[in-house]
Amino acid sequence: MKPTTVEGTLSRITFNRDNYFIGKLDTGIGVKGNMLSPQVGMSYKFTGYIITDPKWGDTLKFDSFETSYPTGMGGIRLYLAENCDWIGLEISKRLVNTYGKDTLQICKEDPDRIAREIRGLTLDRAERVSEMLVANEKREVLQIAMNELFQGVRISKRTLNTIMDEYGSKAPELIRANPYSLIEEVRGFGFKTADAVAMKAGYAVDGMPRIRAAIRFVLESEAHGFGHTAMPRGVLVGKVSNLLSSQVPRDKLQEGIEFGIKAGKEIDKDDLISINTLFDKELDVARRLKALLKAKPRYTPYVEDYTTTNAEGETVPLAEDQRAAVDKMVESNVFILTGAPGVGKTASIQCIINSFPAGALVALAAPTGKAAKRMYELCKSEASTIHRLLKPEKVKDGFRFTHNEKNTLSDDVVIIDEASMVNINLMHSLMRALTPGTRLILIGDVYQLPAIGPGNILKDCIHSCEIPCVELTTIKRQDPGLITRNCHRIKAGKNILVENSNHDGDFFFVRREGEAEIKATIKNLVTQRLPARYGVDPLADIQVLSAMKKATNPLGCPQLNEVLQAALNKNPPVGKLRFRRGDKVIQTKNDYSRDIINGDIGIILDIDRSAKEIEVQFSTPDRFVKVPMLDNELELAYAITVHKFQGSEAPIVVIPIHKCLSQFVTQRNWAYTSVSRAQKVCVLVGQLEEVKKIIGRNRQQKRWTRLEKMLIDKAIKPLAPATIIDNRAKCPKCKMMKHLAHYSPFHEKNICAECFTETETWDW
Repeated sequence: MKPTTVEGTLSRITFNRDNYFIGKLDTGIGVKGNMLSPQVGMSYKFTGYIITDPKWGDTLKFDSFETSYPTGMGGIRLYLAENCDWIGLEISKRLVNTYGKDTLQICKEDPDRIAREIRGLTLDRAERVSEMLVANEKREVLQIAMNELFQGVRISKRTLNTIMDEYGSKAPELIRANPYSLIEEVRGFGFKTADAVAMKAGYAVDGMPRIRAAIRFVLESEAHGFGHTAMPRGVLVGKVSNLLSSQVPRDKLQEGIEFGIKAGKEIDKDDLISINTLFDKELDVARRLKALLKAKPRYTPYVEDYTTTNAEGETVPLAEDQRAAVDKMVESNVFILTGAPGVGKTASIQCIINSFPAGALVALAAPTGKAAKRMYELCKSEASTIHRLLKPEKVKDGFRFTHNEKNTLSDDVVIIDEASMVNINLMHSLMRALTPGTRLILIGDVYQLPAIGPGNILKDCIHSCEIPCVELTTIKRQDPGLITRNCHRIKAGKNILVENSNHDGDFFFVRREGEAEIKATIKNLVTQRLPARYGVDPLADIQVLSAMKKATNPLGCPQLNEVLQAALNKNPPVGKLRFRRGDKVIQTKNDYSRDIINGDIGIILDIDRSAKEIEVQFSTPDRFVKVPMLDNELELAYAITVHKFQGSEAPIVVIPIHKCLSQFVTQRNWAYTSVSRAQKVCVLVGQLEEVKKIIGRNRQQKRWTRLEKMLIDKAIKPLAPATIIDNRAKCPKCKMMKHLAHYSPFHEKNICAECFTETETWDW
């Protein structure tokens, strides 16, 4: 079959994503193929083959194209209206009627003339139109060059725009020189994209740039995907070889590893290879923990009575193991309290908090907003996320924490809940903000899923035996219910108990066999049965937790979200946007410029198409945030993965159980974490026999990390106190050691932030 060539002006874009588009020419012919940024109004010559598309009809699937600016009157009008502010169809008609085929040239070169002769365009606007057309022309030339580079390579529009904005006209030259160099410099530009471009450009299959990029890609993807901060050399070589389809001899891969070690990019110790930054962070955390363990604490708690206050306000004595834990906390500068749900961790922490003298500053924090809120409700003390405790601020390349070794926290005691969720990056940031003399208490549950991201902080600290630790094991609640009892049974490898006949119970199993049947039952439970039975809000009080986020899995989050969105949200769609007003959504990445953190859940209040913004009301804490309508990090949250919900709880949790869900994910710790997210009611829906299989799967993914050995290693010394700057001072108002600052030009002395907010007109 001979290729076909068609020409025309692009009149409509039907689909455009990841440099693939479908559109229509003014001649009525449909076209589709790879193009970075198609523009309505531009003239194109496409070459390819006519195919019959079941959705779009006869369409030219093009392999190549040429572009030119429109010369026809209709094309010029359309181009101006689509690409220039203040020019609608009426003004574009005046321009074309006045200047004909020279319209675009005159608009670019002579804005003074345009302002004098065309009604509706001031000089300011005419000059801006000129700038837009010139910029568009330059960008079009750049896009043609970029399209040649990326022909047949899928790349997101956001990544492409980042490259062009960062490097401008030099982008094609830089990419040709070394496509792999952009992997570390441009977010979203991964190894596979770089490798595809490099192979097209004729790079050597066994060249060092390719080998180095593959090694780095494997180390980083294993760190962020599986939590490893180090990898055995043999395992690393095997994974890199698989990535490169065994095209490169293993001795060449070993050369690549040695090259990176000599350049300081990676660290080799005990035949474990680490990215240098991860090695440095683990080492720094180990040295800072040793410094805390060695230092004299600023305040020592005094326990007058071993009691706590329950939810009803009654004073309750602590059990023997809780008293032992409190005693250990009193004598320890760094302490770990661990245990399953219902064993009394919160009561023990309440007791120790109440035992510190009035002058001690105690900070409570957790990795997520919901965990911090629960900490506040249980401990009756102010709590925040770790990120907010460290006060992030936006910088050019992302964010940084304002509290660090040069601006340490004022707090004398820092208590971190849900410590199993803390990865090495967050732990390192926290440790940098603490001074010797600060007490650190970590509370967590090692049987839950490990942290997202590199590191195994809680387990490494416990297994090192260098940090005092107590695990509470006895259930303290008088009537713990099946949620708590089943958590302990799952932890011990025993099958769950089910008592569906007990209508006042808190744990139920609804037997269903097929995926479609399970999905329909979940829909019915969330939208009708559970709200009617318990009088709850299906959005605020019920959370569906799935093991999968793949759209192809019938019980994965995308398919469950589609069903639940249609059932729970009757607001009409907004164009082709996947969100609607009233949708429950979750933030999937940290965005400190807007004060939203990965895992924050909210409700969409409004979608403003003119401003291209979505307004979301996030909870814990409550706040209203506007994000871009298209370029955001939101996902539907009627159903989310357990990993995303870790550290949070919901009054009612619904969990699908079926053999179609990945056995790699549905392990014992997955089931344990899932069930423990329910506060009042947990409902499992699916195959009962599959639960026993899941509990039997206890092959937890091993994490290769160094922190445990670093804590044990006596050759690794505590960080010298002189290297940590304690820049606190006694506040002249409250007489407490805090960070002081000038808050008004009228004040001659420094004062702490808390005293300043109490009274700005305090008489010095």
